Amino acid sequence: MEKVAEFINAKSYRQALARLCRLAGSPTIDGRRVLDDWENQHEKDELMLMDAIDRIESIDNKESTITSEEVNNDPLLWLGALDDFCVRINPKSYGYLRNLRIDDGEGQVWMLPIYQKSESCGGGKRLQFGNIAYWLKHYRVVPHNNPQKIPVNVVGIPRGYHDWLANHFSATTIRIAVVHFDDGVRPNVSDKKPSHFICNEISDTETRFASALHHISEAKKRNAHILVMPELTITPDIRSRIVSELQQLHRKNGEKHSLSVPLIVLGSFHEQVEKGWRNHAEAMLGLDGTLLFGCDKRKSVTFNKRKEGIECAPNHFTCLFTPIGLMAMAICKDFFEGEPAMVLASLPLDWLLVPSMTDKLNPHKATAKTMHDTLGTIVAVANQELPAGSTPVRGFVQHQKFVECKEDLVIVSVTRDEFDHFTLVDLS
Repeated sequence: MEKVAEFINAKSYRQALARLCRLAGSPTIDGRRVLDDWENQHEKDELMLMDAIDRIESIDNKESTITSEEVNNDPLLWLGALDDFCVRINPKSYGYLRNLRIDDGEGQVWMLPIYQKSESCGGGKRLQFGNIAYWLKHYRVVPHNNPQKIPVNVVGIPRGYHDWLANHFSATTIRIAVVHFDDGVRPNVSDKKPSHFICNEISDTETRFASALHHISEAKKRNAHILVMPELTITPDIRSRIVSELQQLHRKNGEKHSLSVPLIVLGSFHEQVEKGWRNHAEAMLGLDGTLLFGCDKRKSVTFNKRKEGIECAPNHFTCLFTPIGLMAMAICKDFFEGEPAMVLASLPLDWLLVPSMTDKLNPHKATAKTMHDTLGTIVAVANQELPAGSTPVRGFVQHQKFVECKEDLVIVSVTRDEFDHFTLVDLS
């Protein structure tokens, strides 16, 4: 607790809060977490909380100091006081906050503001003891490092695009468009070596390009805010052509052009880079094709007794902080298996967008329900059946209710009551 007290007395209040959050999640000798002990010793008293906030304020005015013994006597008291005090000195009404990546003495973390509009927001962890989310009302902490050794980065909306996206995401409902392709186009499965496969092309590039533009156009007509396409459907060449189309339309017709869906995930595809092959997806702004963030698949699948020949997932896992909360992508198997799934389950995600290709969605559905129930995460899965499949297998959206997609373009509306506890953040 010495470092926490040191941060408080140095007026590094967010660092002190982040440090307490990290300590709360550390393990005890008997396999529990330190937070459990803190809850046992905590006295929930509003007068004590106000007194602690006043003490921090007196430090801000250079009138006193706080000792590590005081913090150690009731860490949750000081966690709550810091959570409240930080939002007082950084009012969210300012709209944009900067420098959210900080060092708490053990590593990098992101301090992301939240606004808890209703007690049901944020899933089960915000309603239960034994979770740090229960104790934080204004901020959430995303550590850079984790036990799975997949570092997490948080990026924001590129400079100059905040207001445009925030204006679209201020709607009463957010509409998610989930795509499935029924145009007869299939990925070409090639041997990388006898036991591995890659997909380096599709059977008909022009047809798929036209199908993709059609779905984006229809989603725009139906006022969609987010659009997700399936795995192994959009090649790098088609992705580049779609970006060029968005750029041209924006130059010619401005921000209300026919394809300007605010956020578009252009599926994923195998592509060769310096270190080998990767299965890569990208999310972009429908305004002009500006890249928001990318995602590489980490867990290979098996198809026709051969393993997917991908080797080079990036060192970092990237999340995007948006006007409607923290968003991430996961490609198919990464969503529910192994280290990538463990990282996803540890993050306070509000939205998870999943390009997928499979004939069996049961693991996706089970994981989506768990993530929504425990974290409050809204999950959108866009799925395409495997190349040999003859029966369409479309995706779904899991929010407060499960919505299965029964057409090739389905729009699912999510009311603001389910996610309206965020503010716009500038991470540039």
